[in-house]
Amino acid sequence: MTARRQSFVAFLGALLVATASPASAQSCTAPRLDVANWALVRSASVPGFTLRLPRAFARDSTTSVGVTLMKKPTAWWTDASRGRLGLIRSAGDSASRSVLASAGGRSGYLRCEERVGSAVAVIVHYDTAATGGADGPFVVHARIRWPDGEELDVRGDAPDRERLAQLLTAVRTIRRAGA
Repeated sequence: MTARRQSFVAFLGALLVATASPASAQSCTAPRLDVANWALVRSASVPGFTLRLPRAFARDSTTSVGVTLMKKPTAWWTDASRGRLGLIRSAGDSASRSVLASAGGRSGYLRCEERVGSAVAVIVHYDTAATGGADGPFVVHARIRWPDGEELDVRGDAPDRERLAQLLTAVRTIRRAGA
């Protein structure tokens, strides 16, 4: 292969990579934690889904007013450190979707797209401290969409970076029965 042809092939390869990887689809950089000892949990309120959570989390039957007003199937888990994770079944139409937060001056904001089983998740997390403190509290929000259009909205609060890493890992463990 001539040098000119090699350069052209390299250029085409770089162009293909650049067009196939939009900025909004960056990979999540959160640490991958070992979930082997985490509990496999599910909820009758949001049937058909499982996820793994640290054993410190317990099912929370109390829901916030905002979630209750949505009239959607929901399930929440909390732990003693005020960490919390919730699953909200979405109808799949754009009118019922909750909006994922934009950067809007938020400290530590990250939005990424990642495969979660057979689904695609758009995951957002950021620091809620007004001063941009590096130690939280943090918010996690994800929208997981399966190929058939079914969606799950995931929301969480983490008091510190350790719990944030656990919640981000838990989002990656969500699976749908039969998917």
